[in-house]
Amino acid sequence: MAWDSVHLFECPTRVYYGLGAIAGLPTHLAELGLQRVVLVSDQGLLAAGTVDRVRDIADAAHVAVHTYTDTAENPTTANLAEIVALYREQGCDGIVGLGGGSSLDAAKASSALIENGGSVWDFRGRDLVPRHGPPVICIPTTCGTGAEVTFVVVITDPGEHFKVVCVSRNLAATIALVDPELVLTAPKAIVAATGADALAHATESYLNLGSDPLLDSINIRAIRMIGQNLRKAVLEHDPAAIAQVSLASCMTGLAFNMNANAVVHAASTPVTAHHGVPHGVANAIFLPPGLDLIRPACEGKLGEIAEALGEDITGLSPSDAAKRGVEAVRTLLLDCDLPPTLHAWGLDTAAMDVARLIEDALQSRNIATNPRPIGPPELAELYAAAAGTPETTTNREGSAP
Repeated sequence: MAWDSVHLFECPTRVYYGLGAIAGLPTHLAELGLQRVVLVSDQGLLAAGTVDRVRDIADAAHVAVHTYTDTAENPTTANLAEIVALYREQGCDGIVGLGGGSSLDAAKASSALIENGGSVWDFRGRDLVPRHGPPVICIPTTCGTGAEVTFVVVITDPGEHFKVVCVSRNLAATIALVDPELVLTAPKAIVAATGADALAHATESYLNLGSDPLLDSINIRAIRMIGQNLRKAVLEHDPAAIAQVSLASCMTGLAFNMNANAVVHAASTPVTAHHGVPHGVANAIFLPPGLDLIRPACEGKLGEIAEALGEDITGLSPSDAAKRGVEAVRTLLLDCDLPPTLHAWGLDTAAMDVARLIEDALQSRNIATNPRPIGPPELAELYAAAAGTPETTTNREGSAP
């Protein structure tokens, strides 16, 4: 890293991690003086009974709970407008976000709009949210986004087919309750996709130009934890493994919050916005070819990633060790039954407007942090690799040529 500048590390959010952390919700509501809250979640968690469970805990503490369970898979500007309206209609004084990154981002963004007015477009970019909104308690039920500890929100504007990214410490949740028990009800596919998202966060933050020893120490440990546990978490639904991936997700959220990601997130986000590919699945697809694209500029660290994922790189050249790192990531994701290409996921890749995807990707803050300079030709190469064809689609029984 360059030592000619000052590096900042902070985590404005108080984090409570461990089995049973959700039981502390009444205490935290009382600490914050909250009496009426909006509980932001989704239909899946409502059907699973998780929303009722959390509402009952709050009710027992004599806190009135008004539920909003229509959060989209990629939270929208319309979701925010509805949450803000409910908050004001019911005279609330706080927000509880329950779910994956979508509900947590919706809760954080809604708090900012309640206090500052305007729209998320007004706050697009870095440090443009003037004031912190009403308190937000984030309770993740997946093991991937790290949204409970980031001061980043990503909100889709459906009219523009664009994901608006806002970064400000005034978006941070007040408290995060990271209880792995809540992840146990998540379907296998959700554990796989969100675990892949956590791996993308950890590897990109570890490799990008904003890395430093403090962030590296968090990220490389998170990569190791994911490598040791994601297969068991997905394929066996092992509670101990799920707990480790949940913690790794929170850890790397703390880290990438302070620098950024890289070309994988830059390229995958427009595909989610335009084609509805789930965020974690998109990152799983773009991660191996994205790492291969930037490999020449970060061979040493990719070799360290290989070791963290259990590979023996003794005697290998830096170039070969880096290639082993990329393949270790690819193998882990395939073992967790994640699709290797957009075609394998089911997207009609012939209908992709690659020029528009490249245009949107170049607007990402993650482009500037790549260890290798990235422009339209490199992005076109990445989109071609991620798209895939029937001939190049990989499955559990075979490998792509």
